[in-house]
Amino acid sequence: MERQHQKLGGAGNFYVDRFLRIFPVYLTVLLLASLGRQLSWAGKFANITLFPLNYSFFTGVPVLIGPAWSLACEAHFYLLVPLLVLCSKRTLRVILLSSLSLFVVSPFLPYSTFWAFTGLPGILFTFISGILINRKDFFFLQRLWSVMAFLFAAFCAGKLLHVGLPTGIHINVCLGYLTAVAVIPCLDRFSPKVRWDQILGLFSYPLFLCHGFVASLVHRYLALSAPLILLAAAIGFSVILILAIEIPFDRFRYWLRKKHHKVLTG
Repeated sequence: MERQHQKLGGAGNFYVDRFLRIFPVYLTVLLLASLGRQLSWAGKFANITLFPLNYSFFTGVPVLIGPAWSLACEAHFYLLVPLLVLCSKRTLRVILLSSLSLFVVSPFLPYSTFWAFTGLPGILFTFISGILINRKDFFFLQRLWSVMAFLFAAFCAGKLLHVGLPTGIHINVCLGYLTAVAVIPCLDRFSPKVRWDQILGLFSYPLFLCHGFVASLVHRYLALSAPLILLAAAIGFSVILILAIEIPFDRFRYWLRKKHHKVLTG
């Protein structure tokens, strides 16, 4: 009973940690992006709660922050993490291969982009690969890398031969996967306390969220469209988000983590 309580408490703390990581910056950018926009109550609810945005292709709900659909897919994965970390390597492999199978057949399915990339079922194999990297299951991942290289070649061949299948996004996913799985294990040699790594980590999320919104504002009100200017504006706005929102909430998250760790270690 005590162990089950600790697992439930661990899952609860994980969800709180992820909420504090995602929503303060997200809701801030969302508030700014919604100014002057007229939305139905359903649209407001979908954007505020984030998760429904992953299905905006089907529902037609407007996404106020361009990349939010991707963030919603990631948030779906976070809901599963407390369950996935309890799974054995064998179980994770089965789930991964099931997701990969859906990814492979998705060009033949209606709404293929959703099943191949924007929805969690077909892209879940990439997330689980991260868990397996953490568990150092390199024997399986090396063979999976070879499979992905074959799929990359097959999808490219299909595109070049004009077979009529929508495989453009599949090529991008395969290329990204091949690169990430080759590079990520090498990052273990870097300490998370390295200064440049911390700075990049701080910038990654706010810049991901705000770049499109900031670029549209600069283009609309200053009539500027040079890529370097738009990038500089997005970086500048990200600095404000980091100082005003991200760092204070990160400090609170880390305090909660230490408190939870002390409770578990007694």
